[in-house]
Amino acid sequence: MTSAKQRTLLAVLLTEANRPVPSDRLADAAWGESPPAPATLRWHVHHVRQALGGDRLTRRPEGYLLTVHPGELDAERFERLCASAADLDDPARIAEVLGEALALWRGPAYADLPGKAVGEEAARLEELRLRAVEQRAESMLALGRAEETVEGLAAAVAAHPLRERLREQLMRVLRLAGRRADALRSYREARELLAEELGIEPGRGLRELNAEMLREESPVAAGRPAQLPPDVFPFTGRAAELSALDGAPPLIVISGTGGVGKTGLAVHWAHRVAGRYPDGQFYVDLRGQAAPLDPADVLERFCHALGVTRLPAGLEERTALYRSLLHDRRMLILLDNAAGAAQVRPLLPGAGGCCVVVTGRRRFDGLVAGEGALPLQLDVLPPQEAAALVARLASREWPEGGARREQEESLSRVAALCDGLPLALRIAGARLATRPGWTVQDMAARLERERRRLDELRAGELDVRAGLELSHRALSGAERTLFERLGLLDLPGGYAPWIAAALLDSSTEEAADLLERLADAQLVLPLGTDPAGQQRYRFHDLIRLFARERADAAMQPAVRREALSRAFEAFLALAEEAVSRDYLDGFIPFHGEAPRWRPVPEVSATVLAEPLAWLEAERRTLTGLVERSAELGLTTHCWDLALSGVRLYELRGYLDDWRATARLALGACRAHGDRKGENAMLVSLGALATLERRYAEARPLLTEALPEVSGHTRILALVNLASVERRTGRPEAALPLYEEALALVRQTQDPPALGLTLCFTSGLYEDLGRYTEAEGLLAGVPTFGIGRIEVEVSTRLGRIALRRGEHARAHELYHTVVEVAGSWGDLAHVAMGLEGKGKALAGMGRTREAAAVLSEAARLSAGVGESARAEEIRGVLDRLTAARADQSEEGRASSSSG
Repeated sequence: MTSAKQRTLLAVLLTEANRPVPSDRLADAAWGESPPAPATLRWHVHHVRQALGGDRLTRRPEGYLLTVHPGELDAERFERLCASAADLDDPARIAEVLGEALALWRGPAYADLPGKAVGEEAARLEELRLRAVEQRAESMLALGRAEETVEGLAAAVAAHPLRERLREQLMRVLRLAGRRADALRSYREARELLAEELGIEPGRGLRELNAEMLREESPVAAGRPAQLPPDVFPFTGRAAELSALDGAPPLIVISGTGGVGKTGLAVHWAHRVAGRYPDGQFYVDLRGQAAPLDPADVLERFCHALGVTRLPAGLEERTALYRSLLHDRRMLILLDNAAGAAQVRPLLPGAGGCCVVVTGRRRFDGLVAGEGALPLQLDVLPPQEAAALVARLASREWPEGGARREQEESLSRVAALCDGLPLALRIAGARLATRPGWTVQDMAARLERERRRLDELRAGELDVRAGLELSHRALSGAERTLFERLGLLDLPGGYAPWIAAALLDSSTEEAADLLERLADAQLVLPLGTDPAGQQRYRFHDLIRLFARERADAAMQPAVRREALSRAFEAFLALAEEAVSRDYLDGFIPFHGEAPRWRPVPEVSATVLAEPLAWLEAERRTLTGLVERSAELGLTTHCWDLALSGVRLYELRGYLDDWRATARLALGACRAHGDRKGENAMLVSLGALATLERRYAEARPLLTEALPEVSGHTRILALVNLASVERRTGRPEAALPLYEEALALVRQTQDPPALGLTLCFTSGLYEDLGRYTEAEGLLAGVPTFGIGRIEVEVSTRLGRIALRRGEHARAHELYHTVVEVAGSWGDLAHVAMGLEGKGKALAGMGRTREAAAVLSEAARLSAGVGESARAEEIRGVLDRLTAARADQSEEGRASSSSG
């Protein structure tokens, strides 16, 4: 393509590849202020199209569009490779990828085209190229491959002589390549150019580098320590953390639990950036969890490494000398396994260009507050990176196809059982590497055994349990007691302070303080605030197993039983308060006889403020408590706990949770001969089966329990059995059951219970077509401003109105159901209200609105586990859609016949 105008048009189209470019912009780019006739532009575009071939260049209403496929445009490939390099943490891979990106360049971008046409894009690409040159040089420096970088950097500096970052890197690689004189000469050139062109001196970075080089006696000067341990191999993941370290201030504190990879990250990053610190690196293991080193002894070691043999005796004097020695140096100092801020402070330089990285198990709040340190909290590896680390260490030839997928699944399972903890992952990978007869599935099977998992995670001097024992020994007595009791409870959903208080028989404030101290020690993980406004904490899985081990070893059975009983009783007390708020029980409430342990009033206030939010936040806690109480044979607690979650389960559609906890409690009661608890669980499971319309399952459950239950339990059994009889076409059998329930509830002096029973009984009269009697019962229901009873009354009155054809009144009643039930998150009744509202709208002829409302009702019903109701609603929708289609067809037929 020889025409300059056509090359310009092509360049502009390429800068906007796959996007339409207006004709006036193309004309402005190629002709400037003398725009051509439209025919002239079309003629040149036609020649560009011919040169490209095919249908690459097409005309659109918005302008001309050039189609470019992925990978075809070198600029796009260059940017993609640069972005890929930014996600890497291995200097060798970064250098390789950026080398590939830079190899795409053959000269300046759009070099022979007018500046105005594509000048901004050319400048942008050139800036990206220079950054890539700088980043690749940094990676090559970290790899010790300075000589390979000299030629490319020299060319970049020649093209951009005033860019100080490039000049600084060129000086560094020249120095490391043994060309110190050339490096100093480059500085003098820069100084002269900056003075001549801009009238300024070189920046601080260049000046300090020049001063360092003038002080040097040789490329590797005397008194330049290089104490870093060997780099970690293989190093996997941690891209975000490495990026944070790259941009960090001169003091960084890395904290995390034992084995999470603090030292590995710090050492790996230190090797990457060692070239930035030409005066060397210090490293010391401060042994913070075992026998912490005295800072004075560490200072002696550091000063000796700098050539000082005679030191003052006192800590303050040694610190002053040390800071004087470092004042004009740029060193990297890695203080590993620190006990705390007091041990670290004397080892911090006073000023200058040094960088200090501190690692330790406790959080370094003092260094963050006092010295402005950057805190970096290290967590376990995410699943994909964890599995990759095991795979790299295992050094296996992995199969292809289905067998490979099976191996990948097993690797993921091993990584999960190691809880993503790098130390555990390394041990698992090493054991696979040294045992070629083991498959990954074998390793996973060995780790599956919880009681033996920590035994498996040991290889030579590497031992997950030993690392955790160091942290455990460093705890105070109260911290250790709470740690062990949390392990004894072993809850999947974590812990709020109220349950820690119950385990300790202490105040919630004291328990919250101890939880924070365990978090400081990196033995529990703070999760932040849960939906109920409580602070929440959890164990990492391997720490959970260790805590349980310590609890089994340290606690007497009687103490263990008392602590757990208080936890069960605290939940029962709080759940009872939650359920009592506005009479939240989904059916007439009944509770067990287990004692209650009352937390402080502030906790109760939190629960009462948002009772359903609290129950939701503690949902997994409840499941764990039912399991623990069943294991201990505390059946009175167990079945009482199972009942305490029913309201949440019903409202939010967690019917599987209801079933699982009730069945677990039923099994425990049967195993220990707790007949009362057994009957309570039979009634609860019967109520669940009735709700799910599994009447054949509900009837024997309720019938078995009925002869032996009394009080509210009997009322509930009668009401649900009556509902079963109603729904299976036996109204004559249902009536005496409702009548007995009403007689019993009147004896209880419980007006809300009476209201609910009257509501349930009215349903029978409704089924029999005796609407006036049903309405009479509902008129006598005392609501006491209780939303649940108002919802029940409105639902039943709405149903009667529908059956009478009073669609407007039904719509109003069901609207009330939706509003009131929705105000506290009762999704089951919202779905019921929407169903009625949709049917009322259909009856009023508002079929389009009806279809939308019924669709939402079906979706909500399915979401809360009421699949049978959802299916019924879909049937109504199908009939409504068919009726609308018939009406439309009739309308068209009438129109054509007219």
